[in-house]
Amino acid sequence: MSELTIGQLIKIIIGVLVFAVVVLGLYFFFKNYILDFFNGLGGEAVLGLR
Repeated sequence: MSELTIGQLIKIIIGVLVFAVVVLGLYFFFKNYILDFFNGLGGEAVLGLR
């Protein structure tokens, strides 16, 4: 079994942080497009019947 050094732990932490920033960035970039797309599918049809 290999031991984790401080340098390896720092690289793992930086990798996790970069991954989290990328995922959050994609979420904030696409949330308006995707949520508006799915909100418009069923909601307007139901509101139109009232």
